[in-house]
Amino acid sequence: MVMAGKVCVNGQILSAEGNCLRANDFAVLYGAALFETFRTWRGHFFGLAHHWRRLRESAAWLGWDQKLPSDETLTEWVQQTLAANRSEAPKNDWRLRVTVSPGVVDWRKGWWEWGEGEPTIFITATPLPSDFDARLEAGWRAVIAPWRRPKEFPLWQIKSANYLANLLARRYAHQRGAQEAIWLNTDGNLTEGTNSNLFLVVDGRLWTAPVGEGLLAGVARRFVFDLATQMGLSVREEPLPLTSLERAREAFVTNAVIGVVPLLQIEGRQLAETVMGQMLRGEFLRRAFGML
Repeated sequence: MVMAGKVCVNGQILSAEGNCLRANDFAVLYGAALFETFRTWRGHFFGLAHHWRRLRESAAWLGWDQKLPSDETLTEWVQQTLAANRSEAPKNDWRLRVTVSPGVVDWRKGWWEWGEGEPTIFITATPLPSDFDARLEAGWRAVIAPWRRPKEFPLWQIKSANYLANLLARRYAHQRGAQEAIWLNTDGNLTEGTNSNLFLVVDGRLWTAPVGEGLLAGVARRFVFDLATQMGLSVREEPLPLTSLERAREAFVTNAVIGVVPLLQIEGRQLAETVMGQMLRGEFLRRAFGML
């Protein structure tokens, strides 16, 4: 996937090859930014309100939520970005990323203090391959990341642009022929993937770790909770010890771009089934494509 030629910076459509970000922006200097990633489903967006809510909650925790424009303005800028690029791949669905930093550093106040100026809101668009969803049907393989994360560290629970740890873990997975790496926390429990939430199926019930274990409350994760309830499936939100893999008949990962993707194996251990994962994937896609 290659990013399209136009980006949106604070509502202004610019060339992606131009000077889009200031050198003293918090995002450039320190990776101090938040982001949300989502996609179109047959040309339309699904669940944007949930992304804006999480963005605002994270910005509030960081102390600069008052800098954000309205949800309506954010949605308008996203639509403008898509419209500016859509001619490059008019038949494809698109992945969009909204990155928000508190703006530029005021050196007089200190590099650790948020400035008083406007935020930087940077929106990019990337066309998805025409067979993107079809390829995910085959499922993924996952490994266990070789490093552990302290569950008390608060950045795991917001969608921070400071993504180097996840990047390294995803590189580790691909170097071993897998598509995802699963994090353990310092208690030795399974938490989440590098950009996905993890579910196991144990004794016919869905089992996923609570946010307090050190993971992001994914938008697709919440949607799967709702789907499971509507489908009469039981969901257990409790810590996932590594030994729980021995009892799991299947597993799957979720995020707002891939939906639900079954895992075929984790750390070389073959999962017995993909039945529930495929069922939830089918229902997720039906809702995403249909509730527009």
